[in-house]
Amino acid sequence: MSDDMDFKLHVLEDITDNFSEKYRVGSGGYGDVYRGLYNGKEIAVKKLHQLQGLDDKEFDNEFRNLRKVHHENVVKLVGYCYELKKKYVEHKGSTILATVMERILCFEYMHGGTIDNYIKDDSCDLDWPTCYQIIKGTCEGINHLHTAYEKPILHMDLKPANILLDKNKKAKIADLGLSKLVASTKTYKTEILKGTHGYMPPEYVDSGFVSKKFDVFSLGVIIIKLLDGNLGRTRSSQMSTEQYIQHVCENWKKRLQEMPRHPYKEVGSLQVKKCVQIALRCVEDDRNKRPSLKDVVDELEQLEAEIKKLLLPSVESNDLIVQRSCDSNVLAVDPTMELRFLFEPRKDVSCCLQLTNMTDGFLAFNIKIDKTKYTTQPSKGMIPPCSKRYVSVTLLAQDDALPSKQCNDMFLVQSANVGKDLTTNEINEDFFKEAMKGKVVDVVKLPIVYVALDQISCS
Repeated sequence: MSDDMDFKLHVLEDITDNFSEKYRVGSGGYGDVYRGLYNGKEIAVKKLHQLQGLDDKEFDNEFRNLRKVHHENVVKLVGYCYELKKKYVEHKGSTILATVMERILCFEYMHGGTIDNYIKDDSCDLDWPTCYQIIKGTCEGINHLHTAYEKPILHMDLKPANILLDKNKKAKIADLGLSKLVASTKTYKTEILKGTHGYMPPEYVDSGFVSKKFDVFSLGVIIIKLLDGNLGRTRSSQMSTEQYIQHVCENWKKRLQEMPRHPYKEVGSLQVKKCVQIALRCVEDDRNKRPSLKDVVDELEQLEAEIKKLLLPSVESNDLIVQRSCDSNVLAVDPTMELRFLFEPRKDVSCCLQLTNMTDGFLAFNIKIDKTKYTTQPSKGMIPPCSKRYVSVTLLAQDDALPSKQCNDMFLVQSANVGKDLTTNEINEDFFKEAMKGKVVDVVKLPIVYVALDQISCS
């Protein structure tokens, strides 16, 4: 293990004020979680409970599993502490000086809390783009644990309280491997493997049988709660499959209709239906009828491909660039018809436009315009899911008289779905030509129009 991951106990005690209550942000069956500032960054410090019979070798093996996991939808392990400490404890009515082994794991800190905070009895407080992003990200994270390593890593305690959100509401799976870690001890194996009521599959409750389908069942319950609140699981058991799918879809249809000028009126309905269908298959009593996580991820990817075909009807085969009008379902541009400048000779003239990301993923954008006549600020960048960004466009001072009202200049915005980690410096014309081969690039074109002051009349 690298030295930079070996945190000293006294350091963790300092940054948590000796694990004081004011720094505690959560607790669970395995330990308490504290917030601390380490090297200028906030981290989550999980102090494991003292468990009699915990095998040091097994702890080390499981920690190594945690350390090798790197996925955008899994909370990152940043360090550990494994130290002996002298401590006075009560024993058979007397106070004795005992040697205690402190086991602490440190993770990146998630500012968005848990999805448990957003789930109410009958609904979820999050909008649909965010819910879908959470569902998709959680599925991809669990699939990574099940398939990316020589031996599958089973979580066995998936629940809303263990799905954390970062500042951008991106889902990250927490408490990775801790249930398996503690399950390796002889003393607490049966007790710890009980998991959380309501998220355990029947084959485990009845006979203790554990497989990948354990996590699949838990995932199904989580999705149902995101779609239909904490009481959704009860409702799903009281209705037929068709009735429950209709119930969930109708409820979300009403919410989606409250989102004006948004593609999720149609796209969201397709995603809701697919997610509830997947969830109901995940909670089948017969584990053999449940899908694998790979199957689930594949289904969601197929759905995304179908949606793109619906939204992008005219793809040019040569460079895969879609020439789209102003009613783009990927990037919306306001104004929608043309870019107008109130022309004045020998003066810089500016106008402002708004770019709106209409998707549930990050968009990179790049503006193309005649740089000898115009400047833009910014000219490229990233737009988070379902967010907007303002752009200032300036027509540089022109000495000539007013040109033709409808000039030949065009304002062009390229955009494409990208990963969150892309930097602005990486976004340029070559990026859209080379890096986006095989992906669809959305292009919105606006004609540029000059308007003279005498064309504006007051009524």
